[in-house]
Amino acid sequence: MSWAIPTTRTLAQRLAASMLAQQFVAADGTVVRLDPNAPHTLEQILGVVWTLALSEVYSAIRDQLLEMMVTTATDDGLLSQHAEEWGVPRKPATGAIGNVLVTVSADVTLPIGTALVSDGSVQWLVTTATTIAAGAIGSVPVQANTTGTVGNLAAGTELTLVSPVAGVTSVVVDDQGLAGGAEIEAVESWRERIISKIRNPVAGGTPTDYEGWAKDAGAAYVKVIPEAYGRGTVGIVIAMAGPAVPTDAQVASVQAYIDTKRPVTAKVTVTAAQLAQRSPAVMLNPDTTSARQQITAELTAYYPSKGIGGKLYVAEIVAVLTTINGTSNDLISPTADEQLADNQIAVLGAVEWRGGA
Repeated sequence: MSWAIPTTRTLAQRLAASMLAQQFVAADGTVVRLDPNAPHTLEQILGVVWTLALSEVYSAIRDQLLEMMVTTATDDGLLSQHAEEWGVPRKPATGAIGNVLVTVSADVTLPIGTALVSDGSVQWLVTTATTIAAGAIGSVPVQANTTGTVGNLAAGTELTLVSPVAGVTSVVVDDQGLAGGAEIEAVESWRERIISKIRNPVAGGTPTDYEGWAKDAGAAYVKVIPEAYGRGTVGIVIAMAGPAVPTDAQVASVQAYIDTKRPVTAKVTVTAAQLAQRSPAVMLNPDTTSARQQITAELTAYYPSKGIGGKLYVAEIVAVLTTINGTSNDLISPTADEQLADNQIAVLGAVEWRGGA
């Protein structure tokens, strides 16, 4: 049931009507009637003051009611309390993790906390003591000491030791890169997880449970495959925001978290999704830069929205093309719906543009 908040004008009119209905007898026997519409009178001043005060009361009641619902609560209001009640804490900012390849000319042991730098703004610390034999290349796990995307590094990036270690000749990021560095979770993403928990309470290891646990651990896209490897097993395929293929370190992190939540008898295996690029052919009429940009943006959002192992529908892609005003567009390819493999998530490749007649 909705509740309309009266405007200040309505409140003023109500108060004026109430005052006009009042009268009293003065000490000299004169009948006095209040007139809030008379200028420069006490009644008029009282009318203004009470109208503003009542308006603030109504606004406060409205704001409090909105805070009582998860869908409208604010992050500086009661959203955190809703999250606490339902056991859905906000994901904190995280530091990038991954592995670096260390080449040595002599036996070397890198202790926990050994610091590495790239350009000096961020340090990456060794998280597991690692011994590397002379002439070998060792894979060493590291984590950024600063949270956020600033700690993410591409594969092949060269690093140096803050304190040189004899025998170390080079340090480079391995072929998976350093990833997983992120800012604190966006409010709407947090709200979505709270609502999902309310609608789908933990039920002893259902697919929805596993999806929620994987997302709590940092995954953005999740595919749960019951009995993926036989009876009593559960396969979980994940992709990170972007979407992006998770590194081995990110997969291990999600696996470790789910292992603390899963039913004790379940055998759970977390694996990385693969990006499946799709390059549709589109005929534009008229063929304009603006139309291309709009279609590219819409398709970029459409493909990942189908999730891991989803189905791509020709009709939906056509519907995307029809949202561009002022154009008449045709989808040349694909011509048939496509079911993605259980480990695939679609992303937009290069659109093949064809101009209209």
